[in-house]
Amino acid sequence: MEPENPTDRCPSSGGFTLIELLVVVAILSLLLAILLPCVQRARMLAKRMACQGNLRQIACAWNVYLGDNEGHFYQGASANLDYGGWQGLRTQGEDPYPRPLNPYLGLSPTLAAEGEAGVFCCPADRGGVPGYALYTKVYRYLGTSYQTNILLVGQNQVLVLDDAFKTLHEAINARLPHLEASQVHAPSRLLLIGDYGWINQWKPIPHPREDWKELAEWHQSVDCHDMAFLDGHVSLVRIEKGLYVGDEYAVLPFKELYGLAREAQAAAN
Repeated sequence: MEPENPTDRCPSSGGFTLIELLVVVAILSLLLAILLPCVQRARMLAKRMACQGNLRQIACAWNVYLGDNEGHFYQGASANLDYGGWQGLRTQGEDPYPRPLNPYLGLSPTLAAEGEAGVFCCPADRGGVPGYALYTKVYRYLGTSYQTNILLVGQNQVLVLDDAFKTLHEAINARLPHLEASQVHAPSRLLLIGDYGWINQWKPIPHPREDWKELAEWHQSVDCHDMAFLDGHVSLVRIEKGLYVGDEYAVLPFKELYGLAREAQAAAN
């Protein structure tokens, strides 16, 4: 009688069992759960780095412009948005704005096509323009993702409901037309330009709607925006509402008004 072959009792199909497949799926799910946040953080960091690169170029353009214009900023009713970029959807027909920084970035003074002005587009731009379509990119609507400091380029642009700031704003508006870059105190602390939402976050009046505010926080940090300082360096800054002069940064360019600004800030709080 021939001995029994063990393989006859345990035939092998050569495939995976159900338990083995479940183990593999569980391992893959665990790896995905670990890696996905890392991938998302990497993408967010890449967008932030690209945004900060844009702001460095624009800040450099501002400084070259100042050198060519005896230190005077381009100023006007909407100079904080119309300093550069393309015409945006808000402008119908002929673009009425001069956009003086465009030539300093190798662009024509006015642009008909949004694709030509990529340096003015933050890759993390999600929208957040009050009163406009919620998720329309700021760049697509306004022609730029970035706002220049209105206390450098625009008179009477901040409507203050609190009387604590009235005297301060009158003093700012009296000095603004004569402002020269050489008069600015501590350029390394003065905010020059940043993500669109920083101005609405900073204004010493309530934000129109909380959902607009959150949408304009493009880098997923509450109240934080990429900002370029007048000396050209760029960083992510937490913007405090109504703060004209602080320990980390200043929005106010006039040193002689620092005391008045601090008094107004204290009275408002």
